[in-house]
This record gives sequence, C-alpha cells and structure tokens, in this order.
Amino acid sequence: MAIGQIELKRLTAIHGWSAVILGLLLYVVVATGAVAVFAEEIGRWSAGGLRTAAPLEQPVDATLRRLSREVEPEYREDVAVWGGAGRNLFAFFHTHAVNPDTGVLEDKGTMFRADSVTGKVIDRHDGFIWNDPAAWDDSALRHFLVELHVQLYLPSPWGLILTGILGLTMMAAVVSGVLMHRHVIRDLFVAERGGGRLVGARDRHALVSSWSIPFAFLLAFTGSFFSLAGTIGFPLVATVAFSGDQEALSATLFEPPAPVDETPATLANLNAMISDSRARADSEATYLDVAHFGRSDARVTVWHAPGHGGMIYPVNRYDGATGVWLGAQAPLGTAPSLGGTLYGLMYPLHFGHFAGVFSRIVWGALGVTMCVVILSGFRLWVRRREADPAWRRFGQAVQITGYGLPIGMLASGYAYYLSRPSADPFFWTPLGFVVGVALAVALGLRVPDERRYGTLAQRLLAVLCAGLPVLRLATGGMDWATALMHGQTDIVTIDLLLVIAGASLWWFARPKRPVVRLLTEPAE
Repeated sequence: MAIGQIELKRLTAIHGWSAVILGLLLYVVVATGAVAVFAEEIGRWSAGGLRTAAPLEQPVDATLRRLSREVEPEYREDVAVWGGAGRNLFAFFHTHAVNPDTGVLEDKGTMFRADSVTGKVIDRHDGFIWNDPAAWDDSALRHFLVELHVQLYLPSPWGLILTGILGLTMMAAVVSGVLMHRHVIRDLFVAERGGGRLVGARDRHALVSSWSIPFAFLLAFTGSFFSLAGTIGFPLVATVAFSGDQEALSATLFEPPAPVDETPATLANLNAMISDSRARADSEATYLDVAHFGRSDARVTVWHAPGHGGMIYPVNRYDGATGVWLGAQAPLGTAPSLGGTLYGLMYPLHFGHFAGVFSRIVWGALGVTMCVVILSGFRLWVRRREADPAWRRFGQAVQITGYGLPIGMLASGYAYYLSRPSADPFFWTPLGFVVGVALAVALGLRVPDERRYGTLAQRLLAVLCAGLPVLRLATGGMDWATALMHGQTDIVTIDLLLVIAGASLWWFARPKRPVVRLLTEPAE
C-alpha cells in the first residue's frame, strides 16, 4: 500500500524529531557501545597484570576452602567467584540483608581479591560492597566505559531507564525510516551525487543507514530490553505474581528447585566440577556460584563463554556435596523453552560475544557505522534549516558532541594511567572524561568555524591516541616483549590500533592542497 503525502510528512516528523530530542544521548550510547564491545580486551590492556591462563582455569578449590574459614558463617550462604582482567580471582561470600542507607535488600558479605596462581589475598572488603567498584573490579577504565554505555554514568535505576528510552527511540527512528524510504533495496546501492550539495549528503545517509537497518533494530531492541527488564519488567512481574518478593521471582526463574537440607557436609572438589563442566561446554569457565557452602544441599553452578559454533552461554549445575552433574541450566526458567532461548540470545546479540574477537570486531564496526548514521542524519536536519540561527547553534552542538565524546574517552584513559600508581583511578578516570569533554566544548565555542574546529579536533584526537600507549608504558605498563612472550596480544594490539588511529587522524586533518590544472588556459 502506497504512503500518501500526509502520512509521509508524519513519518518524517517522527523520524526527525525522535532523533533530535534524544539523538545526542543516543550517539553517546552507541559510540560507547562500540567501545564496550571490547571491554574484556580493554580490561586486560589497562590492568596490565601478567597472566598465563584465565583465573578460573587455575585450581581454585584450596583457595576457596581457606577463604571460607575466614568469613562469618552466614556469609557462606552464597559464594560468587570470577576472574579479573589480570590474574586476580574475586570471591564474594555473602548473604542478603537490608542496607540501612538505602532501605533495599542487597548482598552483604566479604569480598576477597586473591592471586589465582598463589592464592595470596591481595585485599579484602566487608559489608555492602557493590557501591564500591574498587572492591570488585581491577580496571577503573573498563568500569567507567561500560557504565557510561549501560547507564550514562547516572545513578541506578535512572540511567538504565534513560538508556531504555533511548533504545525505544532508536527503534522508532528505524521503523519510521524504513517506512519513509520505500526504495530500501535500491538505496543499498545508491551512488552519491557530488558537488557538496544537500542531495549528496542525503545519498550518503541513505546508503549507510540502509545497510545498517538490521543491526540498528537488533541493537535497539536488545539494549532497551536489558535496560528496562531489570528496572521495570522484572519488578512489575514480582509485584503482580510474587507480592513484591524479587528473591522469590529470581529463584523461580533462575534456580531449579532443590530440597532444603542444612546438615553440614564437606563440599566436593571444585576443581573436578569445573574441569567436567569445561569438557561439557567446550569453552573456558567465566563465573562460578556455590549456594549453601558446607551444607548437604549445596549447589554449584558454572557459567562458560559460548562454545564453538554456539551463541548461548552454557551453564552446568552440580550437587555440591557429591560433585554429581545435575544437568545444564536453561537461560530462563527451570526447563528449556523458546522464551528461555530468546532470553539467552539477548546478551551475545547485543555485545557480539558469540564468535570470539571476530564477532566483536564486526559489532564494533557496525557500532561506528551507526554513529555515522546518527551524525549524518543530524547534519541533514540542520542543513535544511540552516537559515535559522537556533538550528545553526544546534549544528555546532552536534559537531562538538561528535568530537567531544571520543576526546573525553581518551582523556579518561590518561586520567586512569596517571592516577593508577598512587591515587584512586576510580575517582580520577571519570573526572578525566569530564575534563576532556570540557576541553572539546571550550575549543568549539572558541572556534565556531566548522571546518577549522574539525581540523583542530582531529589533531587533538591524533595526539591523544598516539600518546596513550606511551603513557601506559611510562606509568609501569607491560612492555611488548613481555606481553608477546606470555601470549597477551591484547596489549600490543590496542597499542598499535591507537598509534595507527593517531597517524590516520593527523593525515586526514592535514591542509588540503588546491587542485593544480594540468592544462593551461589558452592565451587571449
């Protein structure tokens, strides 16, 4: 059915204004998402710890038994274990209690950070520790970049609600864009019309956006699901079906029922259970949970990265007292289902974590493409209204945001490395981002000319990119020889990418020489 002129105008208004109202924040979420895809690699690059294997690939049984004797008995109700960016092993012995500061039921216990090879305790934190990221994360840079993407570094749950709304806004822009462009297949192969005209900018926008339609919708849907499910969806279900008891909801959805038996019992060998689970999943273990440590009804759950050819994170459950495999756990519910499978696909489809580094590279490139779509769409919208001074100022804000965000992210890396030796990187890393963004804003206000500002911003980005690997080494980071000797290629790879990016940005920012005519004009 053909779309009439009135409907087309309405769709154009929906498409344009849905982007204009929240588009700059949407650009921040998408751009930081393209970086957050490589959170694991950034964590290992920034933490810089020497590791020969992932922490949960090392024997952990003796370490956890020793640590269990150093905590209060009630904290053995649940034990969460995971590996850090280096070779640190985190073990959180905890129970659930109402936090007097928030009035909300939270995890309370003792968090250990230990060397996964020697078992030596590096530090210990007690109490309600989730509000102190230094207790459970060893890379302030990774933590900041992920938090900036997930909830724009705003307090929970407001940041998650905002990013959920941004995801819905992006879905509205995608659907309205598809309905507007009735020749989507043709636009996949559109050729840009030259001359620097508005139609050329529109051609570029149509070409890039047409190729990124499936990814944009997938990104928007999964992102809004993650943001709104935990803040609105699950609490609403808990209120309706479980009288507001979110623990009962969590137990029903994620914990297969088990008979209660508080009789003391020795926990079976964890190393053997992890090894068996690794063989069944055909991938490395990433997370371990021990419920009711030291009791007859203990349950051990082992999470893994997606195996070869798989997309869903395998999860195996074991009887803690005997070590017997109880079966694979469904992503959602107590039995395999279509809904559970779809739920399990959400995370790998959003972050591209299903085919190793290759899928993450593709997802990162598609994220950059979406940034181009957003910024080119803004440029089209502003150029059609450039006679209005207010829209020209908005266009200036778009350009400042476009350059200011990567400048701020690189500045956060500088703040991280400068503060890591003797200060608190969890404080200085976000502050460095603020300083970098403020510098970009000040430069944009000082230099209102679009082309000149673009050149200066690109040169600043070039210097920041090229200088960051040097600063990493100067502040005690691992050298390339040591990294390559121990197979830690992430460090060398990210350093090289930053240097190449810096050189490329400086090249593109160089003054453009005028074209020299090969044939002279005939004399008069």
